[in-house]
Amino acid sequence: MKTYQWPYPNEVGQEEVAECDVLVLGGGLAGCFAAIAAAQKGKSVILVEKGATERSGSAGTGVDHWESACTNPCSQVTPEEIAEAYVEEQDYYSNGIAHYITCREGYDRMLDVESYGGKIRDTEDEFKGAEFRDDKTKLMFAYDYKNKFTLRIWGSTFKPALKKELERVGVRIYDRTEATALLTKTVDGKKRGIGAMGMNVHTGKFLIFKAKATILTMSRPARIWLFNSDMMGLSEFRPPQSIGSGHAMGFRAGIEFALMEKSVRGEFSAAGRSFPPYGAGNNHNTWYAATMVDARGVEIPYVDRDGNELKTVSERYYPAKGQKFFLKGGVIDNPKYEFRGPETVDFEELMKRGYQLPFYADLSRMPEFERKVIWGMMVGEEGKTKIPILKNYNDRGFDPTKHMLQSYGTGWQSASFLDQERQLFGAPGGILNDWDMKTNIDGIYAAGDQLFASDCAGFACCTGHYAGRKAADYTDTVQLEDYDAGEADRERARLFAPLYREEGMDWRELNMAIAKAMQNYCGGVKCDDLLKEGLDLLESFEKDIVPQI
Repeated sequence: MKTYQWPYPNEVGQEEVAECDVLVLGGGLAGCFAAIAAAQKGKSVILVEKGATERSGSAGTGVDHWESACTNPCSQVTPEEIAEAYVEEQDYYSNGIAHYITCREGYDRMLDVESYGGKIRDTEDEFKGAEFRDDKTKLMFAYDYKNKFTLRIWGSTFKPALKKELERVGVRIYDRTEATALLTKTVDGKKRGIGAMGMNVHTGKFLIFKAKATILTMSRPARIWLFNSDMMGLSEFRPPQSIGSGHAMGFRAGIEFALMEKSVRGEFSAAGRSFPPYGAGNNHNTWYAATMVDARGVEIPYVDRDGNELKTVSERYYPAKGQKFFLKGGVIDNPKYEFRGPETVDFEELMKRGYQLPFYADLSRMPEFERKVIWGMMVGEEGKTKIPILKNYNDRGFDPTKHMLQSYGTGWQSASFLDQERQLFGAPGGILNDWDMKTNIDGIYAAGDQLFASDCAGFACCTGHYAGRKAADYTDTVQLEDYDAGEADRERARLFAPLYREEGMDWRELNMAIAKAMQNYCGGVKCDDLLKEGLDLLESFEKDIVPQI
């Protein structure tokens, strides 16, 4: 039997201390923009990423559209209009500060990405003449073709471009390094963030980062309701390494959170129950506004917000009579009447009318440009669609001009999920921020998916850049502080304890146990008694099971 040789050096027991002005934890879109913005202000910056920054994060494999680019030259709306609409659509359980920053600065950040080498325009004229393309700027738009504030983009080009820019501006990147705990200190009677600790996940080296300011950009927890130990890569739409470590670090340090009780019924998870996101026929988000048919091939009608049936494909992309604009996107499921856009007739109504299951997405009935932009650009640029869906389906003979894809849920989901099978999606909870993207602890900032009521790619880029600027300014007012050696010793002992245990539960079993606890006690129905039971159960896991791992 051949012995596997680990290709990395064994650095367990070794320690490294690094210093900087601004420390960025997380190398996704928000983290990259935060680091670049701080470096552009002349600050020394360290970026810590558990994966490889070039392809890490929720948008590491791509993103197909950029919402709220309200200042692009074709836009017919203002940042104030769209920011207020997002807040109102969520019944004011939303992050108005972050949404306004996103709407105001979204197009500027797109131009930044373009200057770094990312693609935001149809530079090859592949879609020249399409209704959704502006031939003067070569920008392409999604959803609302009248108001043009959501752009179709080639997001798979973004992360490699950002990585090169990070290197160009001198950011020190610690790839394959998991940040595990924040460092804090009481200075002049007030708690302050002074850095973080972590470990190299390849070599085992323990790292201490001393910083004047720290920015949390480590995404939101995934796979805490739905998890399959045999299909880990499909357990969530977001990368499987989005485990909520940033939230855990913040909670332990005393950072305030908001809306953490908010979750939605599963929509993007697979976990063995469904097809990969966007791999089944649907009419939402990446696939909007695909033609849908029933089992007999009878086309399912689209209607405007007033119930008027739309006769052409083109009409699906315009507001109703008397409506200024409508909202669509990953966060928007069932918007209020004021913001409701064209949509297929409700499932229940279709059943009453005699439409027969299963339903299918039939791109062959759409105009050529609309078909090509869904299958080949949107499907192909959105996260986890380029290889698992576009390439694999094409390699196996799928032809969107002839073939249909079955829909397995009642609408656009890839399955019919149970109410207790949840996700932190749809403007969920997260870290509470002020107008500087600062937390309640001085010197600690947050951006992207770590914020409460977070949104999509544009939200991450804009809040990241904004937090980077504000954190950089803050470093002019403070000195680098020494850390508590005892605090570092305790974290080191916690991290490496599993190396010295020979028995105990596997981490995958623990993940499944946590998922079951979340389903049973923090599902669609919530009350104090259920939540307390769940917290007691999770506490027992931490006490009785975690020490064995």
